[in-house]
Amino acid sequence: MPFIDLTRSFPEPDCTYTGDCVPECHQSQRDGYRVSVLVASSHSGTHIDAPAHYIEDGLTIDRILPETFIGPVTIIDLGCRNSVIRPEDLRPWLDAERLIIKTGYSKKKTFDPEYVYIDEDAAELVAASGIQVIGIDTPSIEGYNGTGDVHRSILGAGIPIIEYLDLSAVSAGNYFMTALPLKITDGDGAPARVIVQKEER
Repeated sequence: MPFIDLTRSFPEPDCTYTGDCVPECHQSQRDGYRVSVLVASSHSGTHIDAPAHYIEDGLTIDRILPETFIGPVTIIDLGCRNSVIRPEDLRPWLDAERLIIKTGYSKKKTFDPEYVYIDEDAAELVAASGIQVIGIDTPSIEGYNGTGDVHRSILGAGIPIIEYLDLSAVSAGNYFMTALPLKITDGDGAPARVIVQKEER
């Protein structure tokens, strides 16, 4: 089965979350070879939040076992929504090992603060579910004016969060995922390459 890349291209400066470092890629030619200088934050583009992003003494990205991000994943399609994701939207899927939420945001080419997010009750449900990883195609799993409590609930349960996925080429179903963040020492998060392969069931 073919692999499907769920990673947004780098850099996409127009997609930068308000207040975050604007990613850049400067290329230069010298002595017959090309070198690129990258400027980015740990949360630029498609990235993974480690518990240390919000939790004092939480796991840093370099200490999370790679197998956390490798294995079966369920992708759910909640449609092109313009509203918050509540517990009833997620409850049927919380027996999955890993869960990715498609909201329709992937088609956007500029940052839109009116993205779909999960509410605090849904976050508490995820935190208690036993899921290993949760992901979403929006810039953040939490609302633009959120308090941080959504992140604290999920990351506090030791569940890494994958944000800003490109889900435009994938449909709902069961897949095998490989998501590998950069191994940043003591990192609160890191850009990642995320690919999936359809599972036959």
